[in-house]
Amino acid sequence: MVRSKAPSKKQQKKGIDFKKIKRKLGRKLPPPKNATNTEIKSKAIVLPEQSVATDKEGLAVSKKGLTLKELLQQTSHHNAKVRRDALMGIKDLVLKHPAELRLHRYAVIEKLRERISDNDKVVREALYQLFKSEIFPGCAEDNQGLFISLVMTYIFNAMTNLSIDIRLMAFRFFDLVVQYYPPCFSLYAEKILQSYEDILRKNQFYLEDKGKLKSTLSGLVRCLSLLPSKKPGCEKNILGERKIHAFEPNVPTENTGM
Repeated sequence: MVRSKAPSKKQQKKGIDFKKIKRKLGRKLPPPKNATNTEIKSKAIVLPEQSVATDKEGLAVSKKGLTLKELLQQTSHHNAKVRRDALMGIKDLVLKHPAELRLHRYAVIEKLRERISDNDKVVREALYQLFKSEIFPGCAEDNQGLFISLVMTYIFNAMTNLSIDIRLMAFRFFDLVVQYYPPCFSLYAEKILQSYEDILRKNQFYLEDKGKLKSTLSGLVRCLSLLPSKKPGCEKNILGERKIHAFEPNVPTENTGM
């Protein structure tokens, strides 16, 4: 009888790598142990109300809903139309809320004076009208010395600008200052008269510019009227009879043959 061989040691150590699991039909397979959960869970985040209108509730705003601080910032915008609209917005805001000008008058002046030498003539004209209608009348009862010192430095700078239109506009601004604060002329009389002399001596005006010059130099007449005169008739001679030759048209003289 043949004796069967005993299993070798290698066969005894060899085990089962994978155990087959019998699944029943109709049952959902469980996920594998190394499966990654890709489920995303989210929750709603409730934020407090952050409306711009709500943030400005109770503040003085213009027609476009801008505060005085925002409008002053826009006066330095690179776009001339934005600067002009900002000045118009300040005028609208001050008309509706006069207290804003009284509370922030010095901050307003410090920011607006930068536009006296603005490169755009529409912006300069809008600033002039704002000063004339709102700023100067609204600050007439304040500290005149401080108010004038804030403005005059920029007016003098504009009087020496290379652009003739900016220089002429500077004299209009000074005329406005003298209208509301006549005593200020005595503080700057020598410098102002020198500026008038410089602009008259330099032949920088073409024929069409003489109309601008004539309207601008109306401030010179106002300044001369403030000078003290020793003789009663002196003021009449200066203001009534004396001619500024820059205004005289160049009329050719006819040869009479004499």
